[in-house]
Amino acid sequence: MVTSEQHAVVRTRRRRWPVPPSLLVGLAPLVLFVGISVWRARPDDDYPRLGLTVDSVVRSLVVPESIAAGVLALIVTGLGWWRIATVDPTRGRPRWTALAVLVVVLVSLGRLPLIDWAGLSVRYFLLLALGVLLVGVFEELMTRGVLLVGLRRRLPEFWVWIASCVLFGLLHFVNALAGAAIGVTALQVVFAASFGSTLYLARRVSGNLLLPVLLHALWDFGSIGLTASGSLTAHLPLIGLLGLVSFAALLFGIVAGGVVAWRDDAGRRLRRRWRAVPSLGLFAGQGAAVGLPAGALATALPAPTRP
Repeated sequence: MVTSEQHAVVRTRRRRWPVPPSLLVGLAPLVLFVGISVWRARPDDDYPRLGLTVDSVVRSLVVPESIAAGVLALIVTGLGWWRIATVDPTRGRPRWTALAVLVVVLVSLGRLPLIDWAGLSVRYFLLLALGVLLVGVFEELMTRGVLLVGLRRRLPEFWVWIASCVLFGLLHFVNALAGAAIGVTALQVVFAASFGSTLYLARRVSGNLLLPVLLHALWDFGSIGLTASGSLTAHLPLIGLLGLVSFAALLFGIVAGGVVAWRDDAGRRLRRRWRAVPSLGLFAGQGAAVGLPAGALATALPAPTRP
């Protein structure tokens, strides 16, 4: 006869991941991606024209990103990390932090009408949508998914937030290998690290990885679409205004992401603060030993003051 304790053991075993979360495993896909990017870089790569034509979208986005996303999906499947890499058990709080994500979504949507849709073929925009979606799936699953799981194994959530944003930014240094200018690459690194906080926030406030994937893809679609259709100069004042709003939203996203991560660690910090304070039960036992009532000694103790 199977007892309730045995049922509990079976349920616990079923909940265990095939590969336990670890920092090294979490970092492995990122290191592998950087290594492959260095290996396949060519001197004649033309990063400034990436995604501006149908051929470039296929060669530089759709094909490589579909391979990368497929390989990463196989890795996550083998690790058994799909749930912990894509779903947070509780949503981030406070709720006002979601405003940073909402503003970036509105800015991304506001750029779409400025694209010259008649200047390029429908085939181009369909392939571009597929390409940026694959970029979103791969990069978010790698950084806000697998990497986050590995970092959480060793670090408090506040440092997980910082490390994931910084590593996401540094990841964009590989663009220099594809022909991007060093100055432009440095700006991309700073922007990506800032944008990474909003993408982290998107996962935390929604509770899953779908929102950051879609937000990442939508942002890239607008950026590449505006450049490819030649709409940057035609709508320069509006694009400049949206750029200022984006800058403010990203700064707000950094603050909001830090607040959400810091709030997650509040219980950990509180436990560490009172770690040296003896329990009242210990004092109650000492009081009984000298003939005092259990509550008398506890009442006589000075209340702990907060530092």
